Amino acid sequence: MAPDHDQELDRLRGLGATVVAEQTAGSLRWTTLADPEGNEFDLIAG
Repeated sequence: MAPDHDQELDRLRGLGATVVAEQTAGSLRWTTLADPEGNEFDLIAG
């Protein structure tokens, strides 16, 4: 989990990640990203 979701999202995008999807469920928020090679991973904030 990232303590500051938006700051970490900006950092990851600066490293070449692209946003694939964004989801929320109650207070939980997560963003699915893809690295420059297309591998997907999630950034989760609670």
